[in-house]
Amino acid sequence: MIRLIQHTDADRIWELVNTNRVYLKKWLPWLDWNTSIKDTRKFITESLKSYADNNSMVCVIMDDDEIHGVCSFYSLDKSIKAGFIGYWIAETSQGKGLVTKACRELENIGFNRLGLNKIEIHAAKENTSSRKVAERLGYLETGTILDAEWLYDHYVNHVIYCKRRKSKDF
Repeated sequence: MIRLIQHTDADRIWELVNTNRVYLKKWLPWLDWNTSIKDTRKFITESLKSYADNNSMVCVIMDDDEIHGVCSFYSLDKSIKAGFIGYWIAETSQGKGLVTKACRELENIGFNRLGLNKIEIHAAKENTSSRKVAERLGYLETGTILDAEWLYDHYVNHVIYCKRRKSKDF
């Protein structure tokens, strides 16, 4: 379902980003900085370096040997043993449970292989699709960050979801 991003994924990821640019731009702030295959290659190189440094883990979402999007621990905080999950998927791949399955795999890696104590998912308050992923996975809504992200011409608030390894009680 997921695997670590590779340099050979650049063409397919670029194609997905470019084809889904309008769709993805609603919730992702980086589309204006990814305007060529060169930018995608740079992203992959930086992602693999960050993985080697144990700071993140960027994976591709796979189904039938085809890449449909990206799911990652975009940040790993070793000091508190926390991982922060982010994801995006092509518009035509939505509604198939691929992101939920990918996040479940990341969660398993985080708790069982990386020894994380907690995992968080931050989603824009109005991004109901992303919020439903966290809710389906049993994450607890723990708060809101006001003006958490600048999306081209406006701020959005983020809802914080969290799951702890040993306890779901906060």
